[in-house]
Amino acid sequence: MNSSAVTAESDPAESALRAGLSWGVKGSFTRYVASMPDGRYGAGHGATETADGAFFFELDDASGYDPRAQEGLVKYRGDVRFKAHGGMLFVMIVDPWLEFHEDGVLLTVVDAERWPDRDHRITLATLRPDERGSRGLPPGWRCQEARLSAEGAAVFNDVYPVGEVLEPARYCTGVPTAAHDAESVTPPVAPGR
Repeated sequence: MNSSAVTAESDPAESALRAGLSWGVKGSFTRYVASMPDGRYGAGHGATETADGAFFFELDDASGYDPRAQEGLVKYRGDVRFKAHGGMLFVMIVDPWLEFHEDGVLLTVVDAERWPDRDHRITLATLRPDERGSRGLPPGWRCQEARLSAEGAAVFNDVYPVGEVLEPARYCTGVPTAAHDAESVTPPVAPGR
């Protein structure tokens, strides 16, 4: 990791049996911030950076999720921030939630424009199943391809277009069913970028 990055790294032994969301956001963006002389990024308040450069967000609440219907809300918690260019570049990703609907999955976050109000959320990305990415994950874990939404593009100051591919979102809801076997909820290791 670049020495300009400020993070709290996840202890594999401590997080080995936790459900959560493992997401690298956008690898090229993280590398860009890390390459800047004043570039910094960090994780906290329930989020940690993993050894492979992804961010692990702790499961907060999955009581609103119906695993049989694969619909509802799964809340994760944590705070990841990126800063560079004397603060002109600032991206904040706080408390990502997965909203499962009949027609797809939305990844929402707290709206940084209304911070510190945590009640207003925006859709950062749209998700769709990534069967290829799900192969080899621990039981109970799934993978979704992530694409930037219109609101998400604004978070990145419209540098990336709507539909831009982000890092895959790997998650475990912690809710056991035949379809989502949660005997083991070991956080997965993301492939190298």
